[in-house]
Amino acid sequence: MFKYISSSIVAVCLVFTVAQAAKPLKKSPQFNYDYAITLGEETFDPKFQVIVSPTEWEVASQEGNDLRLVQFDGPIQESWLADMEDAGITPVQYIHPFTYITWSDSQSREVASLLAHVRWSGDFLNGYRVLPKWRDLSARPIASKVMVYKGSDVEMALSQLRNAGATRIEQHTLDSRFEIISFVAPGNSFLDISKIPGVFTIQPKPTDGGLRSEMSNQINAGNYDGSNTAFPGYASWLTSIGLDGSGVRIAIVDGGSDESHVDLSGQFVSCVGQSCGGASSSSHGTHTAGIVGATGASGVTDSGGFLRGQGVAPGANLVEQVYSPTYQQPGGMTLLMTESYRNGAVASSNSWGPSGSPQGYDIDTLEVDIAVRDAEPDVAGNQSFSYVLAIMNGSGGTSSQGSPDEAKNIFTIGSTKMRNSGGTQQLAINDISSNSAHGPCLDGRAIPHMVAPGCSVDSTVPGSHSLMCGTSMACPQVAGAVALFVEQYRNEYIDDPSPALIKAAFTAGAQDLAGNNDADGVVLGHVFDSKQGWGRMDLPAVLTNGINSVRYYDAPVVLDQTGDQWSATVSPVDPSKPMKIMLVWTDALGHGLGGSTPAWNNDLDLLVSTGLATYKGNNIGSAGWSTSGGIADGKNNIEGVFLGPTAPGQATITVTAANLNSDGIPGMGDAIDQDFALVCYNCAAEPGYSVVVAPSSQSVCAPATIDYTVTVGQVMGYELPITLSAQTNVGISAIFSANPVIPPATVTMTVSVGGQVPDGNHMVLVSGTSSDGTTHDSSASVGVSGSLPQTVALSQPANFATGVSIAPSFAWQGAAGVTSWNLQLSTTSSPFGIIHDAVNIEMPSYDLPIVLTSNTPYFWRVSASNNCGEGAWSSWWTFRTTDAMTVLLVDDDDNGPDVRSAYIAMIEAAGLLYDVFDTQNSNNEPTAIELQAYQLVIWFTGDEWGGFSGPGTAGETALASYIDAGGYLLLSSQDYLYDNGLTSFGTTHLGISSFTSDVNQSSVTGLDIFADIGSVSLNFPFTNYSDTVSNTVPAAISFNGNIGDAGTILNGATSGGAVFLGFPIEAMPAASQSTLMNDLLGWIGSGGTPCPEDCNGDGFVDVSDLLAIIDGWGTSFGCDVNGDGLIDVVDLLAVVGSWGQCP
Repeated sequence: MFKYISSSIVAVCLVFTVAQAAKPLKKSPQFNYDYAITLGEETFDPKFQVIVSPTEWEVASQEGNDLRLVQFDGPIQESWLADMEDAGITPVQYIHPFTYITWSDSQSREVASLLAHVRWSGDFLNGYRVLPKWRDLSARPIASKVMVYKGSDVEMALSQLRNAGATRIEQHTLDSRFEIISFVAPGNSFLDISKIPGVFTIQPKPTDGGLRSEMSNQINAGNYDGSNTAFPGYASWLTSIGLDGSGVRIAIVDGGSDESHVDLSGQFVSCVGQSCGGASSSSHGTHTAGIVGATGASGVTDSGGFLRGQGVAPGANLVEQVYSPTYQQPGGMTLLMTESYRNGAVASSNSWGPSGSPQGYDIDTLEVDIAVRDAEPDVAGNQSFSYVLAIMNGSGGTSSQGSPDEAKNIFTIGSTKMRNSGGTQQLAINDISSNSAHGPCLDGRAIPHMVAPGCSVDSTVPGSHSLMCGTSMACPQVAGAVALFVEQYRNEYIDDPSPALIKAAFTAGAQDLAGNNDADGVVLGHVFDSKQGWGRMDLPAVLTNGINSVRYYDAPVVLDQTGDQWSATVSPVDPSKPMKIMLVWTDALGHGLGGSTPAWNNDLDLLVSTGLATYKGNNIGSAGWSTSGGIADGKNNIEGVFLGPTAPGQATITVTAANLNSDGIPGMGDAIDQDFALVCYNCAAEPGYSVVVAPSSQSVCAPATIDYTVTVGQVMGYELPITLSAQTNVGISAIFSANPVIPPATVTMTVSVGGQVPDGNHMVLVSGTSSDGTTHDSSASVGVSGSLPQTVALSQPANFATGVSIAPSFAWQGAAGVTSWNLQLSTTSSPFGIIHDAVNIEMPSYDLPIVLTSNTPYFWRVSASNNCGEGAWSSWWTFRTTDAMTVLLVDDDDNGPDVRSAYIAMIEAAGLLYDVFDTQNSNNEPTAIELQAYQLVIWFTGDEWGGFSGPGTAGETALASYIDAGGYLLLSSQDYLYDNGLTSFGTTHLGISSFTSDVNQSSVTGLDIFADIGSVSLNFPFTNYSDTVSNTVPAAISFNGNIGDAGTILNGATSGGAVFLGFPIEAMPAASQSTLMNDLLGWIGSGGTPCPEDCNGDGFVDVSDLLAIIDGWGTSFGCDVNGDGLIDVVDLLAVVGSWGQCP
């Protein structure tokens, strides 16, 4: 298990610091989140990572070459990689933040640590190659895939795979870096395979994949009245805009299609390749093909007069491909796209997926991203290809997608309501249909990207027509729309648009669904989010713009290094309408490791300046329009700025390479580059210039001077002289190294700050005025301090306070001119006992992110800092923590409804303290280190179901360690067993031998320690999906229900234990909840300190405890082991006599 320490702590305190448990959901300065990486489902700052008693998963080979890690100290510069390669270290894959998985020998870790800008270097552990959920598989043979670095000895790796029991081995080149090998091997061989040099990741092949089960055309076209009722006439609308998809081919990758259907007759072209359909036919594939390109030739209409066989793009040609079994072979996902491209398709419609549950950015996901950039690896250059995907029918919730839904460069589509099962149109056309999955990706990126009508849609089936409901029906709506857009683009620009441009055009034009319902029936906010994406597809917004009112920029430049910029100046065609700008880039390839490891690589930032206001991408306000300020989006490779409801007079669009770290354009240029596409609606391009000041803020200790860089950018050959000026406050002046200048130009602005300027931030407004009278502005700030800050006055906890929370909050008096504060917490009144060192605190208060030992004295002090440096430390204040029990409450529900208040009331009524760990309805769960500080953990899941109800694999492992160490767990969840099945943890630690889900218990009766509760009725605040369970031996039944046994209780071997309830506690009467809490406390007992010699509570009696005795010698305020009121030789001998790990 990973633990975090500060490198600034002196050696004698090391063991003590290692064991401090990080309090959930708060940031520790010893855990720098700016550098926190996620690997093996653990998030950690590698510089402060110490692995205590490592398992075989927590080590790596030290012999010869293998995969290693190198982390830099900021956004990547290409010269840094050159230095690393010159040192014999080959970068293989970028991992956010600022980290590379590399190929080198173990000695290169030390070599790397000496390179400029390298923050840390270390091993790529065995456990990073296998996700926790796959580390404890049985010996049963399982079909799997492994990625092997091509720079290793691949033949040796194949031999070692066979030695590990692998059979049915197939090999395929994935890209220039990796071979992908599929095989069948015992599930318990993954550890041995992870030890093979060059093995990058091992993953079982998913087994839960498969298909994702003219009125809708008119909804897409906006042809409906004020009540949202659609009317016939889609063919006429296509005629009016002069488009039908002619000349464009779309691949239908599905279960096969009925090519003889009268509405599809003549639409399919011949297909060559192993995935081509031909004889295959299915209702699903015929239905999706019809939605894309059926002609309506049959003339069959429904009762409303709508053609039942009318596709979105009836003039397009279709390529029939069958996804299975091709997708299961190594490289199969890429091969499907390659064969689509080879048969002339520009895009494919994919209403299926290899997995129906969230996998993160896994191998299958990586494969589709590879082919979006280059679908034909055997031809020089990059042949781009658009992949339109139906997100999983995950039925709302959170992160209910499948795979490859989390790919960065595809177009992932959710579904909206269309018709009911009887064919009548639903008027709530802007509601997300209940079948549609919600994101986000496991790494936090937003999906789906857009939604379209999907439930239910009328289309072709073999020999007839039928209604079907699902995201499967929404995806082909968009694929057909892509055909229309490509046709129009070819007509206007000859070339085909890139996948990035297609995605930008549709997302910028989508209809915001704010105020309508998501898949769970919860009201939607404004775009963008992980439910509607950028909104519902709107064909007129994309296809009916005049050629002069929309600007398409498709790879206008290649950005080569961090800091590169591109800009354009635009003005509105119609100032009364909004201006919408969307940036999309086909990002460099992600890692393929799966799980929650961030998959983004190159980071571009969209900035739009309209004068004094600058708008950053994806900062959408409460009115649905962009708001100035905010922070740049570092995750998503799609960024929008919507300026409305009316457009500005002029706008300068800038795309900045915030962090280029990877090869965004493989096979072209060098190892770091990135192109992009940008669409601007209601925009006319014109020559112009831009003014940008960098950096945006700096600070000085006055009097002083400081330099800024002013860049005057050129747009479309603008060459008129620009005169620069600066507006400043009294006592501040600015001069320019050159003035006036002809764009493009870069000048230095030197700002002088006098000694009498007041402390605080001062704005410098830089204006560039052209000889044609136009002016562009940019601003920067300078923070000013005149002297060191005064000594801080402490407030809370009061000096010598007792009964303080084990997770205390600190407060002190603020002061003008202070830019930040620093806080130290110690077990002694000296720096030698420091256990927590917080720096750069922005407010005069601080919530401690670690949990302290109960009934223990601590000391704290604070210093203030400003631009002149750090002031003197305050004197030490002391306090003693409470001896009351503190409960860890793990909030694992989906807040629909939020039931946390019931648990808080139950805990508070028992007179207990509590801390909350909110999993955010994901598998981001407390670790064993975080659990160990609590005697009782209460874990509840409310109405959550569909993948994240209750602890996941890593959470179960942590809980097992916690219970084995004497901790107590109460798990209340009606869908933990439904989502996870009966795991080994459920059997060995919860005492469950079997279960039946969704039996709908309406009453329960307390047994065992809960016998005093008696029989009570259950009143569910959400749908009743309660379970029955049977117990193992020696577990017992904790509650019996009217349908069957409803819970278990299992005591640990010596202490600790667990109670499982297959129903929600919040369904019980409040009085019964209080009784249950008191019964739990009686079960746990008063206990006592099992290891009083462990002064700091880290589980070890060692040097740090000895120092605590010495520091408190002769007093009663410290580590009084025997409790006699005096710290003396008796306590010292007790510590020495108990040296080592606590029992």
